[in-house]
Amino acid sequence: MSPASGPEWTDIIAVPIATISVVIAILAWLAARIQANMAQSQAADAQRAADAAKEQVALGKDQLDVALRQLELEQQVRREQQEPYIVVDIQPSAFVNSVLLIVIENTGPTVARNVRIKFSPEIERFMDTDGFGRFVLAESFLFKNGIPSMPPGRRIELLFDLGFKRLNSDLPKEYTVTVDCDGPGDRPVETMVYKIDLRIYEGTEQLGVRNIHDGVKMLEKVKDELSGIRKLLPGPRG
Repeated sequence: MSPASGPEWTDIIAVPIATISVVIAILAWLAARIQANMAQSQAADAQRAADAAKEQVALGKDQLDVALRQLELEQQVRREQQEPYIVVDIQPSAFVNSVLLIVIENTGPTVARNVRIKFSPEIERFMDTDGFGRFVLAESFLFKNGIPSMPPGRRIELLFDLGFKRLNSDLPKEYTVTVDCDGPGDRPVETMVYKIDLRIYEGTEQLGVRNIHDGVKMLEKVKDELSGIRKLLPGPRG
């Protein structure tokens, strides 16, 4: 075939081949795009799953912390229910007017051992300055060495001071009292801290409770009065 008779057969075949190549390239690009989108979607899903897993871990940790805290509180409550409880206060005497007492009492269910009590500032008494007190209370064995043991319900009362004189003096009226002791198994009990303010008794009056000692005094007074009356009566005639 001469050149003028028409295109070569190779040219005829080349056009569809090129077209097919373009189509294949487009399809390949689309496939790659789809795969990229799928990979991106999978990556996003994986990220969301990872975030959800992190949230679950954080939630689980919070729940664990709450459970551990609750367990700790329950253990503390059970422990405290089995521990001694030493109360220290300064109170007016129920039997002697105008007298203040230091009251130490174990209100807990178990024995308290090695009880150490500290007053801040250190105890000072009006009785120590006017010569009425026989001992310096702050130097007593109890405050220097502690109490070896206090069973449940044990109550100790110490003469602190004369109330009306103390309240009208320049001596401290506020105290911080710390109490340490050992409980069951010689395990240290949590330190107790008490705030005592004697000013709550200023401008008040207390009534003493009548007891057997008051009754004896009254009988002695009646006896003395009867003796006086008997002396005034005329004696028997001879």
